[in-house]
Amino acid sequence: MINKISGKKQPNSIHHLKVNGTDITNIQDIANTLAKKLSDNSSADNYCNKFRAHKNQAESRPVKFNSCNNEVYNSLFSMDELRDAISKFHDTATGPDDIHYQMLKHLPPNVMTTVLSSLNNI
Repeated sequence: MINKISGKKQPNSIHHLKVNGTDITNIQDIANTLAKKLSDNSSADNYCNKFRAHKNQAESRPVKFNSCNNEVYNSLFSMDELRDAISKFHDTATGPDDIHYQMLKHLPPNVMTTVLSSLNNI
């Protein structure tokens, strides 16, 4: 701990995955083993027969999705919503665009209008 505090970094030890008493050390094999385990855990084979029958019946029916795109989630952003969202930002590191949240919080009104327009045209 003292070495870490003083900045003396020790090399990270390589971690291995142990499955059924066998060490798996190759990174690709570790990834494949984890993926296989996740796949097995989320498999329909783990469902009870009653649920599996219900699932199969529900999935065999065609999905009826009729929309005129008037749902609330399809409406355009308002200026108030944009301002509210920006006001809730926390100062964190910039993303790949190198834009700081403080820059967004202090945008002039004409730029806010341009941002809103571009959001609504996505």
